[in-house]
Amino acid sequence: MKKLSAFLLPLLGMFFAQPLHALPAVTQDAILRDFLWEEFINLPPERRPTVGLALSAGGVRGFAHVGVLEVLHNAAVPIDVMAGTSMGAVVGSLYAAGLPTDKLWEIGQHIQMDTITPDFNLMGLLKLLFLQKLPSSRNLQDFFHRQIGHMRFEDMAIPFATAAMDVKTGEQVVFDSGPVDIAVRASMNLPGIFDPVPYRHRYLVDGAVVNYLPVNLVKQKGADYIIASVTPPDFYSQAPQTVAAYLLRVGDVRGAAMIEESAQKANFVIQNRVLDIGTLELDKLHEAGEVGIRSANENLEALQEDLILSAIDDVVQK
Repeated sequence: MKKLSAFLLPLLGMFFAQPLHALPAVTQDAILRDFLWEEFINLPPERRPTVGLALSAGGVRGFAHVGVLEVLHNAAVPIDVMAGTSMGAVVGSLYAAGLPTDKLWEIGQHIQMDTITPDFNLMGLLKLLFLQKLPSSRNLQDFFHRQIGHMRFEDMAIPFATAAMDVKTGEQVVFDSGPVDIAVRASMNLPGIFDPVPYRHRYLVDGAVVNYLPVNLVKQKGADYIIASVTPPDFYSQAPQTVAAYLLRVGDVRGAAMIEESAQKANFVIQNRVLDIGTLELDKLHEAGEVGIRSANENLEALQEDLILSAIDDVVQK
């Protein structure tokens, strides 16, 4: 705030009859920020940066993005384009499709393993043990039909992109057109946990393997200013106890390296420290979301100031 205050505090005196020196310092900062923030959010879109939001992967930890979205929405932070991977794809696509955050909280109350896979039962376990066939994640497509119908990327309220990986070639497959449901299913299709998703002669798995934090996809969608909501993994919790848990831990280790690289390309990073929650602990979705609320609130003033400075000439001249 000192940077913003030193640059603009003299200007604020033009808009108040009472001298600024008569106000306490903290109140000056709050008045300055609130005044300039109102000027910023009332700018026509063409006179401010195009703001993008990147949502990281992270399994259940990624539900923290719902809390972040709620805080940003309530503060009127503009979100012009979005991208998300894995759980970031689930949360981001639903929000970009036009669902409000209170609906996302409601959805989080009802997500269980059978929301994702039809094989989470005795027969599915027998298939896995004796036929060596991984469970399918096809129930997730049915889930999306119930929420947003057969929506296509072209019809979303906010332009959105996600990514998966072709398990045969290792290539990243980017989705920003066509049906949303198959793209999101592929983006969160955990390798080694769920059967690869067949799509257009490809076999797709979790996009987190190749793009844990899709800042580059937000940039490709036209963002000038990029906010990254990150749910870094926790390596200090107990050691994995199962084969699936070890596979997920390996993915988290790789993801941590990708987070560091991608976050450097964002303008502002919100770190959601969702500690000691496993990737598939679906009963803790709301707990993760509450972490997102706290993290976003802690960073909100700094984010507002940075956005104001990104368009300072137009904010002052408005």
